[in-house]
Amino acid sequence: MITKANENDLKEIISNAVDAVQEATAYTFKPWQGQIKNIIRKTLDHGGYYLILKEKDCLKGWILIDISKDYFKQQNIGFIYEVYVLPNYRGKGYSKELIKAAIEELSMQGCNEIERNIRTTNFYKELGFVHH
Repeated sequence: MITKANENDLKEIISNAVDAVQEATAYTFKPWQGQIKNIIRKTLDHGGYYLILKEKDCLKGWILIDISKDYFKQQNIGFIYEVYVLPNYRGKGYSKELIKAAIEELSMQGCNEIERNIRTTNFYKELGFVHH
């Protein structure tokens, strides 16, 4: 089931966030736990939030999303900052489930455009993302 993260979920996400950021940056950036916690809190304070994939109280993965206003186009733009599936649950299509849920969530909030802060791969092309 994919739902919005609560405070307990955030604690678990933060405890795994260093690994998530290192993987997302291809291990070119090695953050420390406090640094990651500050980055996450700033994003959440700005209005961003996590959608999580959880089954029977077991967190399997998450996606961090946010919405910003494009003042030139006068429209909301959705952002996907991070997608992470814990290593034990990979290869089961959970990333696609999370991304599809994020796209649906952002679309329902009026976002006609969604940008991602994730390495470019064919995986995202399959889901309809294009390179600008």
